[in-house]
Amino acid sequence: MDISALPEAAIACLSSTNKFYKGAKVLEISPISGGYSRLTFKYLIKTKNSTEEIVLQYVPLGATGIVRIDRMVENDILNYLSVNEEVETPTLLASDIKGDFFDSAAFIYKAETGRPFVDVCRDTQDDKLGSLNRIVARSAASVHSQEIKNLPASMHSPRNWDDYLTSQIELFKETESESFNSRPFLRYMAKWLDENRPPAAPLSLVHGDFQVSNMISLNEEKDALLVDWELSHIGDPREDLGWLTMVCNTIPPDILAADPKGFYDEYRAVSGLSKEIINPETSAYFLIISSIRTHRGMMKSSDALAKNSKQAQSVLAAYYLSITSYQHTMWMNAVKIVEEMKRSR
Repeated sequence: MDISALPEAAIACLSSTNKFYKGAKVLEISPISGGYSRLTFKYLIKTKNSTEEIVLQYVPLGATGIVRIDRMVENDILNYLSVNEEVETPTLLASDIKGDFFDSAAFIYKAETGRPFVDVCRDTQDDKLGSLNRIVARSAASVHSQEIKNLPASMHSPRNWDDYLTSQIELFKETESESFNSRPFLRYMAKWLDENRPPAAPLSLVHGDFQVSNMISLNEEKDALLVDWELSHIGDPREDLGWLTMVCNTIPPDILAADPKGFYDEYRAVSGLSKEIINPETSAYFLIISSIRTHRGMMKSSDALAKNSKQAQSVLAAYYLSITSYQHTMWMNAVKIVEEMKRSR
């Protein structure tokens, strides 16, 4: 679908759910950078009575990311969260999953007037970042405190925690067996993860890409909005804490390092989970677990691209391999943290 046709499709989609938007016109278009597998635009639209801003997230037809996305699940969780006051998210105005107005999946939100939370963090002095990491902790805990029985039926619910963790560890073995090159490191990681299982945690809603770049600050003293739910699923809540840990270790600012004790104390207070379950050691373990999906996707992509002799694809394959190599380093650092903490107990 040509980008020039998106504004008209957005108005038609909005009008199908709310007659208020019938006949609305798009006055201004502003691209929004970032995004995992889709294009994002902010539109200033004029209705009969007023003007307002909306945000369109559109998945180009045929676009594939390194991780498989179930857009129906994404649509269902967004609708669930739109009427849920416990988790701060942007208001979903309309969506098109079946392609009635767009040629692929699209989501339309009310535009928020806040700032990207990552910008707020970068503009804050290091000695004051601790107060902001409490906001991050509360946001994560609010997600993980949702009752599984109330979540959309389209979300697959594992039978129990043991089965779920086993399935995640098996992904390491599957990734190794699917590769046309031997990758014994993945077998080692699977063995280590199985032998060092942490205490079980209640299964919960998991955001899947929990980081400050996916938060919008409306007020620096209040909770921020959490966006980009395309990787959400039911799993272990510590996956989000592990992913957050990895991102903080990779991309500044490291909001966890500002006050790790304050972060974990706040998270435990809101979630009600114990110190045995929620701590830096278990976050380090789930740093490894949380990144296997992206790791697997990049390994598959690099293997496929490496078979093609085109230079551009070879460069992309090398890029994927460099990221996976960095992930290996992060995993070994996490192993070191877990083992050192075990020895100190």
